[in-house]
Amino acid sequence: MRFLFIDHIISYEKGKSAVGIKSVTLSEDFLADHFPTFPIMPGVLQVEAISQLASWLVYITKDYSVKGTITDIDKVKFKDPIKPGDQMTIEVNIISWDEEGVYFRGETKVNGKVKTVLDSGRLSFIEVEKLEDPKETRLHFSVLTREKPRGIFSP
Repeated sequence: MRFLFIDHIISYEKGKSAVGIKSVTLSEDFLADHFPTFPIMPGVLQVEAISQLASWLVYITKDYSVKGTITDIDKVKFKDPIKPGDQMTIEVNIISWDEEGVYFRGETKVNGKVKTVLDSGRLSFIEVEKLEDPKETRLHFSVLTREKPRGIFSP
């Protein structure tokens, strides 16, 4: 099972920043156990959502050939729970690049209120071919950015 935590990429500036959306619904598998009588999105999955958006930013910046896998996080602050029905706005900013990866900062907000802050994270580069089918990845990105609709009638 794959957990995909980016529903839509609203905007991005190659090599600099990206903004995405994740709608948290009561049907999310992780909410069944976290917590049954008070469901909230686990903090580690909030960090994963931030990291996934940063990876998509790497992907578009590196001309669709590379993504990032998280290797380090530093100073995460969870300010308020994220609950079913919340729509997270995720923002990431690149701090620095090197040959092997990227350092980034990210945060989540719900209705403009900051919920999670990741002061610094590190993604190491990995070739897309080692992760997944490059054509499927490119199509997935075009769906996330609304560049092209996905469906039976689109190539």
